[in-house]
Amino acid sequence: MHRRVWITILATCSLAFMRGQAVGLEVLAAEVQIDFPDQIVFSLQAKSDVEVDVVELEYGLARRACTADVNRVVPEDFEADVMVNTSWTWNMRRTGSLPPGARLWWRWRLVDSAGREVRTETRWLTWLDDVHPWRTLTVDDLALHWYVGSETFAQTLMDAAVGSRTRLEADIGARPEDEIQIYIYATTEDMRQAVLFEPGWTGGLAFPSYGIVIIGINQRNIDWGLDTIAHELAHVIVGDVVSHCYSGLPTWLDEGLAVYAEGELDPSSQMILEEAIVEDLLFSIRSLSDGFTEHAHRAYLSYAQSYSIVAYLIETYGQEKMLALLDAFQAGYRYDNALVQVYGFDADGLEAEWRDAVGALPMAVSPEEIEPTPTVFPTIQPYSDPSVAAATPLPAGSTAPTPADSKGYEGRPSYLTLLLGLWLIMTVGFLILIFMLRLIGSYMEDDTDG
Repeated sequence: MHRRVWITILATCSLAFMRGQAVGLEVLAAEVQIDFPDQIVFSLQAKSDVEVDVVELEYGLARRACTADVNRVVPEDFEADVMVNTSWTWNMRRTGSLPPGARLWWRWRLVDSAGREVRTETRWLTWLDDVHPWRTLTVDDLALHWYVGSETFAQTLMDAAVGSRTRLEADIGARPEDEIQIYIYATTEDMRQAVLFEPGWTGGLAFPSYGIVIIGINQRNIDWGLDTIAHELAHVIVGDVVSHCYSGLPTWLDEGLAVYAEGELDPSSQMILEEAIVEDLLFSIRSLSDGFTEHAHRAYLSYAQSYSIVAYLIETYGQEKMLALLDAFQAGYRYDNALVQVYGFDADGLEAEWRDAVGALPMAVSPEEIEPTPTVFPTIQPYSDPSVAAATPLPAGSTAPTPADSKGYEGRPSYLTLLLGLWLIMTVGFLILIFMLRLIGSYMEDDTDG
């Protein structure tokens, strides 16, 4: 009898313990839905035997960041309850879009009124459309993703990427720290639809902190694409060396290294540079430090001149000095101090040396003569894809954009011109009105006298 009672008591206690475990804070479902390129929706269902007081979504991005990348948000519709059914939407049209291929981790954190805390499993997602049938080609630390074109097409592009990486390693000693993802869209229109708010002329973009390159390339513009893939890859590799946490690179150095990674300067850019040297129309190096103008012809000169400056430094002082310059920026040295630390001269000293080397006249005007407007960074030179109806097609037989073909501001009236024209029209109209009023007044006076 006593034994039976003891067994009954044990069974009752065991059942109560099991019920206690089941009744505690419990996550029923944690899901994510990608609506590319507009939004990500994170949803949660949970329950507890007491009210759940805290619900937070924690997330972060797989990128090079200056601080730990942990973000927390509370769903707007959440209210304390024993049952939780809530969601949070990351609206890319409000915050700006992530680059295609970006990796994101996420989890939910819950705390109920009994003090019990639960975190869901940390899960990862890739921010990428599922419309295109992506294929992947991998060589060492480079992964190329494409969806239109043959294996030969993809291998040709990969060869250009490998060549760019090899040149940068040989010339400045830089090599990718992590695998770089290269996404090849079949047209620049496809590419722009995948990244919100980009200018219409954008042909390629690099995201160094994510280790991602995206470009619109097809068989018809492959020659341009080979240079572009080398250019954008260089931005990512240089971004591995200088993370921008403490000091940013001057634009002429960043873009100059990217153009240098393409190989020799193309003939049209070389001609633009030579004409500027002869006609004394070069930019000061300081004016190329903070951004390039959006004026088409001047933008091309900015790229060509930046290439020439970088080529001078590398060919005159060697790869070790260039890598030391990048390290100085990474260590937090400011512009002039970084140059003095490595080469013994500041920006003005570099200006004098470089101009003398290329046969240009000494700079005779103030560096403030030019006020460039920064472009979206980082970019490749403007390119108009012939497959896009709204874009200006390239001339037959050309393989790279020319200043007249880019969708920059060449040939468009400036705001000042428009204002002057409007002022002139209003002035003439006002004078005509006065003349008419006087004529009417004179007529009325004559009529009265009569």
